[in-house]
Amino acid sequence: MKKGFTLAELLGVIVLLGALALIVIPLVNSSMKDAEEKMYNNQIEYIKTSLGLWMSENQRPNKGEVITLSLSQLKEAGLVELDLKNPLTKEMFPNDMILKIINNNDVIEYEITTTGTNNIDYNLIPHMKINGNVLDYVEINSENYNDLGVTASNNNDDVLSNSVVSTDPPLDTSQKGTYLRSYTINSNGYSNTVYRTIIVRDTIAPTIEFTGELTISLSEVDTYDFKQDITVTDNSNEEVTVTVSDNINVLVGRYTVEYQAVDSSGNKTTKLRTVNVTE
Repeated sequence: MKKGFTLAELLGVIVLLGALALIVIPLVNSSMKDAEEKMYNNQIEYIKTSLGLWMSENQRPNKGEVITLSLSQLKEAGLVELDLKNPLTKEMFPNDMILKIINNNDVIEYEITTTGTNNIDYNLIPHMKINGNVLDYVEINSENYNDLGVTASNNNDDVLSNSVVSTDPPLDTSQKGTYLRSYTINSNGYSNTVYRTIIVRDTIAPTIEFTGELTISLSEVDTYDFKQDITVTDNSNEEVTVTVSDNINVLVGRYTVEYQAVDSSGNKTTKLRTVNVTE
């Protein structure tokens, strides 16, 4: 007659299975976590590649500049999947998550921030597109910025125009800097946000003004202040560095003085002036 397992044998099997579980389950969990991390990193690289495609089709930031987009802007451009999911959370990547294209000394870098609050299916939220440039420029101390706004519609292709505009920090055209402007539209309980980067900059060189030729005597050559009768102005209203160089020697004659004015943004103006040296 075939005998069954004894109680001791059953206990031994249970102990063995428990020991195996202690070894195997952490290994399985670790492998699953590693796989999820790899999938997550692949998704981030996918988004970065899509940012590069967006840049090649739209705008490239100059040295030191940053372009900020939302994920929904890449979706609207058809550069990423509409149902892009985060393998770590099993949820959709937020449509309002921040994506940055950074020009670091002529090397393009991408920065992805996966936090956000809008995890809704993209097909349900309002579709939005920036009018004009996503990276826009304003000359310092110019007139108010002309915002071209956004074009938006809902699922029924109804045009939406009730965008809420916010700028961080508040746009000040008298101060050089980078300002991030967001546009948010709500429709049927769903919202979407897109971004425009506005840079207030100074690209205009200073002006140097003086009246005609200058006549001085030999005795004044060593002590004459060639800056005293010139006027230097700059559209930034900031301090301008003025340097003077000349080829004047101890002889009577006609010489040239060179004025150079450089503002804080590196814009430079050079102007020559004739100096008559008399007895």
